[in-house]
Amino acid sequence: MKSVCLAAALAAMMGSGAFAETIGVSMQSFDNNFQTLLREGITARASQVGGVSVQVEDAQTDISKQLNQVNNFIAAGVDAIVMTLTDTSAAPDISEAAEKAGIPLVYLNPEPDNSGKLPQKQAYVGSKETDSGRLGAERHVRF
Repeated sequence: MKSVCLAAALAAMMGSGAFAETIGVSMQSFDNNFQTLLREGITARASQVGGVSVQVEDAQTDISKQLNQVNNFIAAGVDAIVMTLTDTSAAPDISEAAEKAGIPLVYLNPEPDNSGKLPQKQAYVGSKETDSGRLGAERHVRF
């Protein structure tokens, strides 16, 4: 799963024809096991690609902190932003800020509130939790 998310995120960032050299990553919490695996996968892949610098920040499940991280990424002029949202309702404002700055943005699980109407150069990569749960249960239930 983490490989698929990372591959999709990198593909989305490179879709405009420009390669992202500096990527700002805001994770909802380093204390979350999935987020830790995702973070490790992103940094490992960035080191394999070469020429890519990744700045990963921990929002510590604090939406104000995450919004500050995004604003700092924009002010620093990163080439792309990847994030796992602390609060999905903050996505429309984050999308608007990234769009105004012309910075590609990729949301990874959880799904942003505005996933159905993301601006150009923005994408959501994730799974529907109800489908994931159902598939997991079907896989492990033996009749």
